[in-house]
Amino acid sequence: MRLRTVFLGILSLGILLGSCAVGYGLSFLGGDSPMTAPHVRIVHLDGMIADPTKVVAKLTQARDDSSVKAVILRIESPGGAVAASQEIYQAMLSVSATKPTVASICNLGASGGYYAALGARKIMANPGSLTASIGVITQFTDAHELMDKVGVRMETVKSGKLKDAGSPFRAMSPQDRAYFQGVVNDIYSQFRADVLKHRKVDTAALDTLADGRVLSGSQAYAAHLIDTLGGLENARALARRMAGLPADAPVVDDTPKASFLVRLMEQQADGIGKLLPTGNAPVQFRMP
Repeated sequence: MRLRTVFLGILSLGILLGSCAVGYGLSFLGGDSPMTAPHVRIVHLDGMIADPTKVVAKLTQARDDSSVKAVILRIESPGGAVAASQEIYQAMLSVSATKPTVASICNLGASGGYYAALGARKIMANPGSLTASIGVITQFTDAHELMDKVGVRMETVKSGKLKDAGSPFRAMSPQDRAYFQGVVNDIYSQFRADVLKHRKVDTAALDTLADGRVLSGSQAYAAHLIDTLGGLENARALARRMAGLPADAPVVDDTPKASFLVRLMEQQADGIGKLLPTGNAPVQFRMP
């Protein structure tokens, strides 16, 4: 009886996982089948920005698809890596050069998320969303006093005096700090220049706004950092109008309709991957 119960349990689990896998596959083969009629495409930018490959690929595909008449970049991101944010921004600019684009900020489109939005022809945000946060940051852990207490010392052999700048095994020197501040200032100037390029913001006003502060959607609208207020339905309507499409023109969302279990398994696998050792990490400059 016990053996029969175990067998039935394994069989049930196998059927459940098989069903999830089939459902996940059908999400790409069925509901997300290629649309040939003129339509609006929604591309999602979710979570911390680290690897821009998928988002850039989707934006490029939408740019090159003649049936796509307008693109909405739906943003739900606090920002992330600088260069990755810039790649998505550049991809948005490329799409904007050939067809209407709208950046739609849901709850959060700050820092690198806002940088990506700058590539759109129009930026829309919910009044209570959080956006802007125009700034750059890098942080370091200083554990040398703790190591001194436990009698652990790191011996370093380096090719240049700045090669171990930011090391947690020694105090940061004034030279180290000046070096990192220079890099941060340079990246910040790139961000600020792109804001000035795309937004009708007075330079003096931007000096106040671009200090890393987060603004609500309403505040960002008043400061001319976004074009209009509204949610996703408003963004859909705006994209249709900009493209000259009828009010009932189809909208295709790029999000695959995977089952909850499949998404949970993917998230768990991603979490395990982040815990695996990857060697000494380089200094990270980010737009949080």
